[in-house]
Amino acid sequence: MACGSSKTTSSEDANVDQAAKYAASITAKDLGEHLFIYASDAFEGRDTGEPGQKMAVAYLKDFYISEGIVSPLGGDDYFQEVPAEWINKNVRRGTFKDSENVVAFIKGTEKPKEIVVISAHLDHEGIKDGEIYNGADDDGSGTVAMLEIAQAFKMAVKAGKGPKRSILFLHVTGEEKGLLGSKYYTDVDPIFPLANTVCDLNIDMVGRIDDRHKADPNYVYLIGSDKLSTELHDVSEAVNKKYTEH
Repeated sequence: MACGSSKTTSSEDANVDQAAKYAASITAKDLGEHLFIYASDAFEGRDTGEPGQKMAVAYLKDFYISEGIVSPLGGDDYFQEVPAEWINKNVRRGTFKDSENVVAFIKGTEKPKEIVVISAHLDHEGIKDGEIYNGADDDGSGTVAMLEIAQAFKMAVKAGKGPKRSILFLHVTGEEKGLLGSKYYTDVDPIFPLANTVCDLNIDMVGRIDDRHKADPNYVYLIGSDKLSTELHDVSEAVNKKYTEH
């Protein structure tokens, strides 16, 4: 998923680390601005199928449209509908309304049929006993991180440095009810063939700092990269060493 190189690269640009260049566009200020909206009381905790969750998916859609990042579904349809009938057959308790995953897409330059999925769950717990569970960390943090990552990749695309593989930005619903949005995508309606999916990099709860990292909060925990693919693990370790270890 690294940024590719253009045939018309200038000598000056050739000396620039493209990944670092576009990653620098991701700032704490921008992340915070998104998060203060996305995890605000106005979104009512983003409970699956409820009005606050509908506001959340509209916010995501409007962002992708404003950035010129297209939907893989075509036109202005950024919602993969997850019907209430299916949801209620797949939950242990409760009755829920129609919901939706949100999807956006950047086409790869060299291997466009190979898909890297970047995902995060868009929902949270809603309102309980009159209290709004805002879900700033779980998973507002991962959601807004995705928006900034998508924006950075789009900037790279505009400069002729787009990713070699295609990227599907997948915001899944109903995670708190039992991984429903991701299950619907994989088991019922994969937009792209699962055989073409290289990996799914899921981002969840990256907004908190634990006691071990108070002195240096620039970290994330990486879980599962070596479970199915040693290659993914090796790539991750190499990139981490290059950009974060001092």
